[in-house]
Amino acid sequence: MTNYPPRNNFLTQLFKKDSDRRRSASHKLVDHPNDNTLLNYYASLAVYHPDLIIVISTDGKVISQNRSSINELLGYSPDENINYEQLLSKEKYSSLHSAFYKTLKGKPRTQEVSILTKYGQRLFVTATFIPIKKADNTVVGIFLVVQNNTSHQELKHSLELKERHLTHAQQIAEIGSWEYIIGEDRFYASDNSYDIFGIEKTDSEPSMDIPLKYTHPDDSLKVRNTLEKAIKKGIDYTIDYRIFHGKTNQLRYLKVHAEVLWQDKKPYKLIGIVKDETTQKELEIQMDKTQKDLRHIFNNLHVGIWMKEYDTNKVTYVSKWIEEITQIPLDLLYNDDATWENMVHPAHIQEVFEHQKLLKDGETIFHQYRINCMDGTTKWVFDQTVPYFNDEGKLTHLFGLIADITPEVEMRQQLDYFATHDMLTALPNQRNIYDKLDSMCEANKHRFALLYLDLDRFKLINDSLGYQIGDEVLKRTSNRLLSALPTTGYIGRISSNDFIVIIDDYKTKDSIYELAGDMINRIEEQITIDGYELNITTSIGISFYPENGDNKLTLIESAHAALYQAKQHGKNNFQIFSYSKDITSYKKYVLEKDMRKAIDKQEFELYYQPQVETNTGVIRGAEALIRWHHAEWGLVSPGEFIPLAEENHLINHIGDWVIQKVCSQLREWKDNGYSLRPISINVSPIRFMKKGLVDLVKTELEKHNIPAKYLEIEITESSLLKNEKNVLAALEGLKSLGVKIAIDDFGTGYASLNYLREFDADTIKIDQIFIQNITADNKKDTAIISSVLHLAKGLEMKVIAEGVEEYEQLEFLKQNECDEIQGYLFSKPVPLDTYEQMLQTGYIKPTKPKVNAIPEDERRSFYRVEFPYHVLGEMSILEVNERKVELGSAPVIIEDIGLGGLKILSSLKLPVNSTIKFKFHIKLMGENFYLNGDLVWKNEGKGDTFYYGIKFDINEPDEDRLAAVINKMTVLINLNHDIPDTDLIKGNPYAYLQKNNL
Repeated sequence: MTNYPPRNNFLTQLFKKDSDRRRSASHKLVDHPNDNTLLNYYASLAVYHPDLIIVISTDGKVISQNRSSINELLGYSPDENINYEQLLSKEKYSSLHSAFYKTLKGKPRTQEVSILTKYGQRLFVTATFIPIKKADNTVVGIFLVVQNNTSHQELKHSLELKERHLTHAQQIAEIGSWEYIIGEDRFYASDNSYDIFGIEKTDSEPSMDIPLKYTHPDDSLKVRNTLEKAIKKGIDYTIDYRIFHGKTNQLRYLKVHAEVLWQDKKPYKLIGIVKDETTQKELEIQMDKTQKDLRHIFNNLHVGIWMKEYDTNKVTYVSKWIEEITQIPLDLLYNDDATWENMVHPAHIQEVFEHQKLLKDGETIFHQYRINCMDGTTKWVFDQTVPYFNDEGKLTHLFGLIADITPEVEMRQQLDYFATHDMLTALPNQRNIYDKLDSMCEANKHRFALLYLDLDRFKLINDSLGYQIGDEVLKRTSNRLLSALPTTGYIGRISSNDFIVIIDDYKTKDSIYELAGDMINRIEEQITIDGYELNITTSIGISFYPENGDNKLTLIESAHAALYQAKQHGKNNFQIFSYSKDITSYKKYVLEKDMRKAIDKQEFELYYQPQVETNTGVIRGAEALIRWHHAEWGLVSPGEFIPLAEENHLINHIGDWVIQKVCSQLREWKDNGYSLRPISINVSPIRFMKKGLVDLVKTELEKHNIPAKYLEIEITESSLLKNEKNVLAALEGLKSLGVKIAIDDFGTGYASLNYLREFDADTIKIDQIFIQNITADNKKDTAIISSVLHLAKGLEMKVIAEGVEEYEQLEFLKQNECDEIQGYLFSKPVPLDTYEQMLQTGYIKPTKPKVNAIPEDERRSFYRVEFPYHVLGEMSILEVNERKVELGSAPVIIEDIGLGGLKILSSLKLPVNSTIKFKFHIKLMGENFYLNGDLVWKNEGKGDTFYYGIKFDINEPDEDRLAAVINKMTVLINLNHDIPDTDLIKGNPYAYLQKNNL
C-alpha cells in the first residue's frame, strides 16, 4: 500500500490497540466520553465479524484488525515482512490498487482475488473496500473486509464440473432431463433435451406445446392422452413415441419417463427424462427385418436350420426344409423331443450320441449318418451342430444345420466306382488292379497266376477305322474274356488295349495254359461292327506268384516281358515268363518303362552334328539330335527310344522339349557372343497332326528373342503323304514365321514331285542310303544324286548330303556342286561343349573315320589267342544296378580270348563301365566256360555293329581250365590245324549277324 502523510483522525481516538499488541489482533472497545449505543453496535460488528476486517488509513496504513492478520491467513508469521505484490498477479495487484483509490472517493469496491500461500496453495478471497466517512461525507479511512472463499470456489468448481459431466453423459447416452410446471405451462429442459427435440433454445422457457408439436401424427393422440392423465390424475408414465426432429426433420424414436410431484393435494409439476432411442430402435427394426429375411432364407434353403435349448431340449426354431428332408410335420418336430432321436438310423445311433458328447467341450461337430423318414425312405444327412455358451461360460443353446446328402453319397459311391473301374468296358482299372495285387501279395497265402493280354495291331484299327470302332472292339473283347473267366478269376483293363487277368489259387499251371489258349481262341473269332468284319488276335504273357515275383510291379513286369516274347514269336500266342528271354527284349522293356520318368527327370540331352560347306569345311549350321543318358544302359540313341516314344504317345512331349531347348540354347549362344548359325530339328510326323506346333515355335522364338531364320524344321518325305492338309497348313504357318523348312530323307518316301512344286521348302537332305552307295560302278545312285542336285538348283533350294563318310563320296559331291555335307567324314554328333569349340574355330577338316580301332584303354596284361575264325558264344545279364536278374542269353561273335578277358562283336548297343554285370558262355574244344565280366571299351564296327572289350572276373579253377585250353588252341593254330568241338563261324561275321538278325 502507498504511504500517505499522517493525519489527525477521530478513529485514532475511537480505537486503541491492546497494550500488548497480541498476535490475535483482538481489539477492545474504548470507553469514550461521546460513546453511544449505535457506536457500540458498529464496533461489535467489526470485532466479531467472522471475516478479517482491516481498518486502513487514507495513507494506506493498517490501523487495526479484528483478528489474526492477513499474514497468518497466508501461512506467514504476523511480524514477517511480506511483499504482497509478488504473491499477486500484476493484473490483480493493479486492480486492488485501483479499488483502494476509488474507495477513497467515497464508493465501495469489491474484488475477487486468488493468491498463493506460503505452501503453494491457492486461496480465493473476496476483498471489499468500504469507505469510512464523517458526517460531512469526508472519507477518513477504509474498512477492508477479506473473506476466504476458497471452499466456496472449490465447491462451485466441483458443481460446474459435475454439471459438465452430467451434460456430457446426457449427450453420450442421448438422454435429456426436463421439468414441466403445470400451473405456469412452462417447460424447463437441459441442453441435451433441446438437442433431442430439435428445439432452438431462447431466453424464455417454452410451453409444453412446443415439444409436443414435433410428435409424429400417428403418435400424437397417444402422447397427449398420456400427458393429460398425468396432469389431471397425477399418474406417472413411461411412453415410446416418434417425433420429427425440429431442425433436421428426421424421424426419431423417443422414450419418455415422467413422475408427478404433488402440492396442495394436486399435481403441480412433472419431472422426467427423455431418451433418444433412434439408433437402438433402427437396429431393432433392422434386426427384425434381418430375422424375417433369415427366416425366409432358411425356409427356402435346401438345408434344414434348427435351434434348441440345451438344458430343456426345447426346440426354439426349425426351418421348413427339415420338414421336407424328414417328411415329419413341423409341429411334431417342435413339440416331441423323441422325434429327433427316433429318426436316426439304428446303425448310427451310438455314433451320433458319441459325437454329441463333444459339444460340452465347446467343439463343433460334423458327422454324416442315415435317418428314417416318416414316408418310409432312408436318407443320408450331413449334420453340423454348434454349441453356444453365455457370458458365464454356461452351455445354453445348440443350433445346427442338416442337409440331405443322399445324392452326393450316391455320387461319391459312383465316383469311387469310376475311380476303380474303366468307363468303357466297366472292368476294374489300373488302380483297382494294383490294389487287388497288393492285397493278394500282402496276404501271402495262395499262389496265383497273372496273365498280361495285349490286342495285336489294335492301333491299326483306331487309325484306319476310327476310335468308335476301336472302342466297340474293346467292349466286345472284354465280354469274351469275362465269359472265359473261371469263378476264381479277376480281369481288369490296365491301359488302352491291355488287360490283366488274375487266377487265384489255381490247381495246376496246365490249367492256366489251357485258359490262355481258350482266351486266344475266343478273341480270334470274327467280329462284325458297322459292316466291318474284323479278325482280332491277342498275345499273352504269363507270370506266377511267388516264383516270378512277390510284389505287383515285379509280377506285372515279368508278365509284360513274357508278352514281348509272345509278340516276337509272331503274335496270337502266349508265353510264360522265364529267364530265357533275350537281352534285346529286356532292354526295350526297361527303356519303355523308364521313358516317362526320363522326361520328368530331364535325362535327355542334345547333341549337335555340324553341317559344313562342301568345298571349304566352314560350319554353316547343325542338326540337333537327342540322346538319352539312361542310368543303366548309358547313352541311348534315338533309333532305340524314338519308336517306343511314338508307340507310347510321348513323342510330342519329347519333340516339344527339343524345340524349347534349341531356342533356349540359341539365346545362350547369342548372349555369349557366338555367331549364330541355323539349327535344324527333326519333328515327328505325329507332331504335325496335333494342334499347337506353330504357336509353340512362335512362343519360344519370341520368349528368347531369336530370329526365326536360325531355326529349321525337318520333315520326312513320308510325312507329306499323311494328313496332307494338316501337315501343309502347319508348314505354311511355320514359313510365315520365317522358320526354314527342310525335307529330310529325300528320295525314300516316294512322294510326288508335285509337293516340291506346291510347297516352297528351303532345303533338301539327300538320304544317306544313296550317299553310301556312291561308287564308280553304281551309276543308278550317282545319277539319282546328280538329278536331285540339278533339280534343287532349278528350284533354288539348298541341298545337304547326309551320311558322308568317305573321301570318294566327298569328291563326287564337290564335282556336282552339293551345298553342304553332314556326316562322320567331318564330325559325328557331338555334345554341346565340343560343338561350341567347333563354333569358335568356324570350320572342320575332313578326317577318315576309324573303324575297328582298338581303344587305348585296352592294355592287355594277359596273352590272348586270336581265332582263325570267329567263335559263336552267348552273353546274358546277371545284375543291373546291384539288382539280380536272370535273363536269357544273346548270341555274340568272339574274336579273341585270354585269361584277362575277350573281344566280341555284337549288334547290341550296350553301356560301357555301367552298373550292368554280364555272363559269357563259350564252348572251346568241348569244354563249356561260364565267365563273368564287365564291358571296359566299345568301338563301332561296320553297319550297326559294335566291338566290345570284356574284362573277366574269374575264379582260380576256371582260370586254370581256361589257361589249359588256350595253350592247346595256340598249339593247334600254330600248326594250322582245326580247333575241334568249337562253334566256329567261317564266313563274314557282319553278314552272319545281319542274316540271323542278331
